[in-house]
Amino acid sequence: MKFKITKPLVGAFILLLFSSNLFAKSKISVDIINIESNEGQLIVYLHNTPEFFPMEKERAYKVIKSKIKNNKAYIELTNIPDGEYAIAVHHDENGNDEVDTNFLGIPNEDFGASNNAKGFMGPPSFKDASFKVLKDLKLTIDMD
Repeated sequence: MKFKITKPLVGAFILLLFSSNLFAKSKISVDIINIESNEGQLIVYLHNTPEFFPMEKERAYKVIKSKIKNNKAYIELTNIPDGEYAIAVHHDENGNDEVDTNFLGIPNEDFGASNNAKGFMGPPSFKDASFKVLKDLKLTIDMD
């Protein structure tokens, strides 16, 4: 029995060879340090668009909640396609899944961001907090 190699078969073979790179997904490992207390939880928001960073948590690409132990936390964001991202971290001290604010609308709970970006008279910008994902990454966010 002869096996005939056709153009569609060659095309399918080439596509199979390169498909692992076309759909490559990465993991972002994040150490969050210097958390003020072990109370409540951390909520980590991964954003892939500057328009919604960091305030619109409902529009984050991924959201992960984490427990706090010894004033630290560790999270992994998996299956992340190549691209530009920024992370915002909220220390939800009372565990109500909300950002508690004072009467002026200023948050009463701590925040952090990737690149340890800080805002001036407001939250940090996506540009200051952003990073590129092209392979697995390890990040540290200092909540201090």
